Amino acid sequence: MQRKLKQFGLFFVCADLSGMLKTLKRKYFSLPLTLCFLLLFQGVGYANIQEKSLSAGSIPQNHKLTQRLRNRLATTSDIRTKLKVWIYFTDKGVMAQASVDKRLDEVRQGMKDRCVWRRMKVRSERNLVDFLDLPLFPSYTDRVKTIVKQVRIASRWLNALSAEANILQIQKLERLEFVRKIEPVNSFRRSESFIYQVSDSSGKKQSTPNADYGSSFDQLNQINVLPLHQLGYSGKGVLVCLLDVGFRKSHEIFQHANLISEWDFVNEDNDVQYDPFDPNDYSDSHGTGTWSILGGYKPGELIGPAYGADFILAKTETNRFEKPIEEDYWVAGIEWAESLGAEVISSSLGYTDWYSFEDMDGETAVTTLAANRAASLGVVVVNAAGNERGKAWDHIIAPADGFDVISVGAVNRSGNIASFSSPGPTYDGRIKPEVCALGVDNWRAANRDDGRDYYSQGSGTSFATPLVAGAAALLLEIHRDWTPAQVRSALINTSSQCMAPDNDYGWGIVNAALAASLDVNILKLQSFSIDDDNNGESFGNGNGKAEAGETIELFATLRNDGQTAALSPSGTLTCPHPELIISPSQVKFISIHPFTEQSSESPFVIKIPPFFLGHHVVLRFKVEGVNILTLYESIRITVSR
Repeated sequence: MQRKLKQFGLFFVCADLSGMLKTLKRKYFSLPLTLCFLLLFQGVGYANIQEKSLSAGSIPQNHKLTQRLRNRLATTSDIRTKLKVWIYFTDKGVMAQASVDKRLDEVRQGMKDRCVWRRMKVRSERNLVDFLDLPLFPSYTDRVKTIVKQVRIASRWLNALSAEANILQIQKLERLEFVRKIEPVNSFRRSESFIYQVSDSSGKKQSTPNADYGSSFDQLNQINVLPLHQLGYSGKGVLVCLLDVGFRKSHEIFQHANLISEWDFVNEDNDVQYDPFDPNDYSDSHGTGTWSILGGYKPGELIGPAYGADFILAKTETNRFEKPIEEDYWVAGIEWAESLGAEVISSSLGYTDWYSFEDMDGETAVTTLAANRAASLGVVVVNAAGNERGKAWDHIIAPADGFDVISVGAVNRSGNIASFSSPGPTYDGRIKPEVCALGVDNWRAANRDDGRDYYSQGSGTSFATPLVAGAAALLLEIHRDWTPAQVRSALINTSSQCMAPDNDYGWGIVNAALAASLDVNILKLQSFSIDDDNNGESFGNGNGKAEAGETIELFATLRNDGQTAALSPSGTLTCPHPELIISPSQVKFISIHPFTEQSSESPFVIKIPPFFLGHHVVLRFKVEGVNILTLYESIRITVSR
């Protein structure tokens, strides 16, 4: 009681009630204060008295409250409304260097071997751990828990707790000497279109040049993953963490996945799969999709770039559209993943509510700070740029603004930027996104309401991100000593427009095989042309288009982006439409030296019947040779009416 009344500016030294009243009258001559004390003594607590006198909009004025929190409090009409806030501490309860060293040594001894190995790539044994690795001071956290009813997460890196508190509780918190700052937990309320646009898999399977990849062929071929798979790379031994809404682990696509660990930060349990009997648990379809795109494996249906990696899964949000996604779970998730030794983080989440574009500066949003910290500890952090193009926000989202974060934009199959893919730059003028991958009509695993497995298409930078994260895992398998900076540099300096980056595509579409910097040849279809000019074997009107009733010549040009010559490659062209006759269906190329182009020595000849009108034809193009990594490509032509 003495402590509570002292906070009002009163101090009583009394032995009993009558004595206390006399002291109060003598010192303050205040009837209202006397009545206040009587109420308090009779059982009406401090908080209840204050609630009667504190009107809505009466906001604590201590400098510890950030302006963002003041703004939020100003819009809160009911003082009993609970807000989610970050409570930052001034220190971690130790001052003497000897005590700090002792506690750091304790942290070092408790680290996982995988975490130590990864940190050693960017740090020495001397500074392997630092002050930010120390746990929060228990006395501070215990004191906060006596004020608030629910503490959400504790962050070592931020030296902060997130908790739910009303205005009255915030007043109490700000008076604590060890509290440095209080600010709101920010969020992102995403629309349904951000998550996915579902199409049932029936009738959607495509004819692809390599049947093993099924309908996932295009999304891997566009970023040139297939040569690395041919060389035997699959991300084996690399620990990848996905932060998402939840994951259907029982889906057939994950039958061969090596799952190391999992944690549900929303429901505080060790199962990230949807529980239909838990009213607080929600769909896991989005996470199922992102994981399958990155690491799924079902030949003939879907293969992810890093299907052989080790995985840890963190559920850091709910999928309810009306419920905002809070950033504190993401921070907890990335700290947990780093402690387990994660080498790659794939995150399709982002946070903008209560932030402004000025905050997208790489050093303000708490998720960005956590992402920067993880990168500094040797983790490759890959995050969606966001789906905000053309919307009110119209910028990238946190933590994609991080200095060392590889932010990912979305393109379609033609390589054009998606209509929704968030543009850069950051507020401080840095180019974003870093790179792009397919994010329109991606092939992914999905869930039916009845629990059955199926596959569907989905769009968003959410689905471009795991492709790039999978490519990063392949690079780390090939180069186990590479740091996050080296992975980022390899990706951006080999992407499709690395010589002229901009704030739509960044450095362009990823080329995983080229980024791997291997002593091999890496062929790609540079271009093709159609000849129907009545010369040679062609027969047509000479407009350079494929039309019904014509015989066309198709010339293919290959480019070698590898470091060794491709010796005498041969190309084969096939078509799923038996009405089209391709003869010859195989052509030869002379040897193609590194970083040069070469057209086929002769053309493919295609006879189109007169009745074959208005068709969009996908031709399968395959290039092989003695010392050549097999190239699989699709050539799309439209037969005009």
